[in-house]
Amino acid sequence: MTHGVFFAGCEKDDDKIIKKDYNFKATVISRGIDCGETFIISLKNLETDSEFKDGIYYAHKLASEFKVPELKIYLNCRQLNPDEGVACTTLGPGYPHLVVINSVKAEE
Repeated sequence: MTHGVFFAGCEKDDDKIIKKDYNFKATVISRGIDCGETFIISLKNLETDSEFKDGIYYAHKLASEFKVPELKIYLNCRQLNPDEGVACTTLGPGYPHLVVINSVKAEE
């Protein structure tokens, strides 16, 4: 009698596609107190060659459905352009800024 071997993993095919299409994973922390409606995220770099390192950032253009504390997302981002300057107070800690190009909710 022949027995086959079955391998199962907990990573879905959709997760593999998402990870391939996005360069970063982040956890939304909270609305920042310094820069209007800008939210603070904890960014994790999924690629090796990027100008963004792991850390805390102000995320500009984060879609409203992702402005949920503790939400995990995948995203692509870029630096702020010189004409995208943002007026911020200095009431809270200073973090670098980034602009979200696209994002999707990460499956838990």
